[in-house]
Amino acid sequence: MRFVEPVSTVVPGLHGQVLGVLARTEQALTGRAVAGLLRVPGSASGVQKVLDDLVSSGVVIAEPAGRARLYVLNREHVAYAAIDSLARLRDVLLDRIGAEVKAWQVPAQAVWLFGSTARAEGDVGSDLDLLIVRPDEVDESDRRWLGQLELLSAHATAWSGNSCEVVEYSATEIADLVARGERLATELRRDAVPIAGATPHRTLTRKAG
Repeated sequence: MRFVEPVSTVVPGLHGQVLGVLARTEQALTGRAVAGLLRVPGSASGVQKVLDDLVSSGVVIAEPAGRARLYVLNREHVAYAAIDSLARLRDVLLDRIGAEVKAWQVPAQAVWLFGSTARAEGDVGSDLDLLIVRPDEVDESDRRWLGQLELLSAHATAWSGNSCEVVEYSATEIADLVARGERLATELRRDAVPIAGATPHRTLTRKAG
């Protein structure tokens, strides 16, 4: 999956990027504004050609505004539902992961997305990084626990197309990371996206005190 612009996972190139920008807002934008909002830079002329193409197919509506034109996604078009779904692929993926984790026989204390994918910067070659906090009362060699981790990694890889890397810490180890001021703890506090269980803010802040 292209986490930096999910629509581009299925609609490659500048077309996917432009659709992604328009799907994220209901505000009409100039071609220059669309180009400025691309998460992966593209030329103004290239963006304009894509907008003209999308207008000709009816997916995008062009509205005159003086000498400029404003562009907005046509939410009445039959393709809109598909475009909207593509724009929300990251959320769909996290919901699937969360649903699986919540059904675990041996519950996790927390599951967070971290790294480049949490910052919506990951591309097709990026790992899907999951940090899982294991309750202290669960032994790290528990076969049920290890089986859950392995299955989740396999499922998340199949769902996203990105290799899923699972990083596991016990609750005590997480507290130690914070107490020592480790960089990982700072990055988790800043970037981690909660999927299930305790949030990064609650866990890391509480342990720091």
